[in-house]
Amino acid sequence: MLDMPRQRDYRKMLSPPYSRRAVASLEEEIRTAVRELLAPHLSTGEIDVYRDLAVPLATRVIADLIGIPLDQALHLQALVEKNFSRHPGQVGASDENNQALGELMVGLVELIEARRSDSNASGDDHIAVMLRTPAEGGPMTTGAIVSAVFTMLVTGIEVVPLSVANTAFYLAQQPGQRRMLVDDPSLIPYAFAESLRFDQPTNLLGRTVKEDVLMRGQKLRAGQGVMFLWASGNRDEEEFVDADRFDISRRPRRSLSFGHGRHKCIGEHIGNLEGRIILEELLAAAPEYEVREGASRAYTEFLHGYTQMPIEFAATGR
Repeated sequence: MLDMPRQRDYRKMLSPPYSRRAVASLEEEIRTAVRELLAPHLSTGEIDVYRDLAVPLATRVIADLIGIPLDQALHLQALVEKNFSRHPGQVGASDENNQALGELMVGLVELIEARRSDSNASGDDHIAVMLRTPAEGGPMTTGAIVSAVFTMLVTGIEVVPLSVANTAFYLAQQPGQRRMLVDDPSLIPYAFAESLRFDQPTNLLGRTVKEDVLMRGQKLRAGQGVMFLWASGNRDEEEFVDADRFDISRRPRRSLSFGHGRHKCIGEHIGNLEGRIILEELLAAAPEYEVREGASRAYTEFLHGYTQMPIEFAATGR
């Protein structure tokens, strides 16, 4: 929520673990975790891609980066999901949503204050780094750290699982394209990128116009709010030929799926790595899976996608 130069200290502080090289070093660890999560389901031939595979994997990865014990991170993940969940027809947050958000924030404050009181707040996890590294000329407040951790939890725990579940659904609808990935797994990153374009989990975000600008004949004035709608931008016919078609053979010249410029998501490389490995292992174990009855999408203003993605496949006993 900050522009340069205020943003610089925070981004510099948090970005090292998300470099391409740092993320690449996690591949073996993440693949091992994915296989462990898949293993109990191989003999049954059933798994919910979102709840049984992608959510626990993403939670494990981001919990380690932030510095939250896994059992606590799983509890926080449930609160994040409860905060964002909406019933069909619901407008705005309910008391239940607000209660979950309040419990989540209290939990984060307690976690950070406990780490702050620890005389040995060493380590390279995000909380340790934020506690000892000054930003904007002084130490970060508990409120600033809570805000940063909340953002990491939402993006780290929710976005990748939604993306993976969405991809699993669209590949099931396009068995020919799925077979291309089974035959040549090197195409999986392109399929994941196409899924992000076709059904981006982030529904909307906002910005404030800094100075007057003319865009497509419309004048945006300084101080106005603007809304980013990925579902619109990612179906722009001037950018994507036959934009309403899911096509893993696309090689677009640019993408906004992870943002752009100074505000581009620092988690792009790790999100792509998690998505690629989950899909590689899933397609290797279940190359001809079918989506079972019960697949359903989230109903919420901020995030959308499949939060239930039960599939069935030939049990392997692997």
